[in-house]
Amino acid sequence: MLTFKPQEGNIMHVYEMNSINKQFTKTKHIILNQGNDGTVFFPQQYIKSKQLLINKHDNYINIISMTQNGQNLLEQSIQFGTHHIFGSLSDDGDYLITWDNSSHEIQIRKYTQK
Repeated sequence: MLTFKPQEGNIMHVYEMNSINKQFTKTKHIILNQGNDGTVFFPQQYIKSKQLLINKHDNYINIISMTQNGQNLLEQSIQFGTHHIFGSLSDDGDYLITWDNSSHEIQIRKYTQK
């Protein structure tokens, strides 16, 4: 699976590989928060063991559950006062660390499943 979020708009595209011809096909899209995303300080990360996708869009960091049956669920959106958000997820997906130029603070959040 691949995801792509264009700079303009609020739609993230999901592509999946056909196991027979090895070609990627757009299979769905996920609507994110309003706004455009003109910065690249926070790359998307996918944690396979938790089937979580972390996506930064405009003033938000979105936590998206990517289930086996093809459903996508926006579990949480964390809103910041700026689109200048730097961050990363730990390799196991347990911790999210961020810094933003509004608070000027490092914030560490622990992931808990619902």
